[in-house]
Amino acid sequence: MSSSDIFDVLNIRPKSSSPSLQASQGNVAPTKTSRPQVTGMQRELFNLLGDSTPPVVIQPSNKFKGNLNSQLKPSPWTYAEFYATPYVKLHHWVKGSKELVGDQPQKNTFSKYNQKLTIPEFSKEDYEEFMSGSHDKASSKESGDDTIQVWEYDEVKYLFDLCKKYDLRWYIIYDNYSYDEKRTLEDLKEAFYKVCKAYFLLKDRDNPLLPTLNYPKEQEIERKKYLTRLLSRSAAEIAEEEALIMESRKFEMAAKKTLQEREALLRLLDHPQSDNGVNHFLSSQGINQLYNNLLNDKQRKRKPDLTPPENPWMKQQQQFAQQKQQLQMQHQQNCQSRDQKRADVKQEVQSVSSTQPSPSPNKRPSDPTHPPRMNKKQKLEMQTAMRRKQDSEYAKHLLKNFTAEERRNLGVTLHGEKLAPGVYLRSSKISTFKPATQNKLVSVLQELGLPIRPTMPSSLVIQQHEELLKRIVTLLDLKRQLDKMEAEKAIAK
Repeated sequence: MSSSDIFDVLNIRPKSSSPSLQASQGNVAPTKTSRPQVTGMQRELFNLLGDSTPPVVIQPSNKFKGNLNSQLKPSPWTYAEFYATPYVKLHHWVKGSKELVGDQPQKNTFSKYNQKLTIPEFSKEDYEEFMSGSHDKASSKESGDDTIQVWEYDEVKYLFDLCKKYDLRWYIIYDNYSYDEKRTLEDLKEAFYKVCKAYFLLKDRDNPLLPTLNYPKEQEIERKKYLTRLLSRSAAEIAEEEALIMESRKFEMAAKKTLQEREALLRLLDHPQSDNGVNHFLSSQGINQLYNNLLNDKQRKRKPDLTPPENPWMKQQQQFAQQKQQLQMQHQQNCQSRDQKRADVKQEVQSVSSTQPSPSPNKRPSDPTHPPRMNKKQKLEMQTAMRRKQDSEYAKHLLKNFTAEERRNLGVTLHGEKLAPGVYLRSSKISTFKPATQNKLVSVLQELGLPIRPTMPSSLVIQQHEELLKRIVTLLDLKRQLDKMEAEKAIAK
């Protein structure tokens, strides 16, 4: 690359050494061609292009969205005040002008979801009326309303206000209860339920809540004491309690064993009988009889049953295992009988072959009773087939007591073939055919008004659908053969 090329690249005009050339250049006025202002690329890079225009038109790009040309006037919004609670005021934005919204604080739109419990309200006169009635009824039975008699109306009103405020959350009510007298949580519950019961007995005797307004205070106190004592146990006490439980179980088993041994000893002492004399056993025949009686009693003696109670599920599994074993024994007997028949056929073939001339030594005799030797793979396949056959026979034996209707209702089916591993849809197992046959099949189903795939692919529906497809394909083959025969007949004429 020469220096002139570099100057040309950098857009620098070299100074000429000849003065005539400079004078001639000085006389000629330089003509400036206006080049278009192009954005999107650097000026130095654009100047390297020279006078040639760029092959791609560069459009000015704007990274921001254009202004929204909307003729609609924006809706006014007002920063209005509203009641979040009866004691708290907040502000939020509301659609509408200030004149439309108004200056008064609005009600919260979500206040309709604030659900409160319906706790009875009463005045002082009503309280004295129904409490005096309940006191008269209780005095005729026993003195059980001592806690209510000393409660004044103001304290009961204070308790009911707390219950209404905290929605009968008793632990919160107990924490916020600060009246003159100190009350326990059980006292508060008892007072509340008894006042409510007396109120409903006077005002509404048919209220369904009336039978549930009974609070056993003493039982609740005892329950909490037991629970506190249970939760306050140390690790040593828990281990000691578990050890005591194990020892008690051992004592129970030992007592059971002792009772069984005692019963066995009493049965043993029954021989010889006390009503008969011993002279009967003095002879050799009597001694032999006594020995046989003792031996039989020893054989009848049962060992102590220390096993846990029998599990019905395990018992059913054992019955199934016994049935399977019986089926296997029957299969072995059938195999033995079949082998015996083969041996008889072999003897008959040998007797027939003895009368015929012996074959040449080069030819290997073909004995139908002796199949060719199988390799390892064929043996494994044979064993798998035999095992599958035994399982199917076992399954048939288990389901022989079920009717076809019961099997269909329970969804129990027998599979003769080996199922593919994994989960699959029944609709994916629908038979498919060649493209030409499949198109004709689809057209026939459309003419019949039936879907290509069943809407509810249950086992019975899939079975009937497969049968329908087979019959349609058979009819299509018969039609194709008929058309072929008619064409050959027309050509023959």
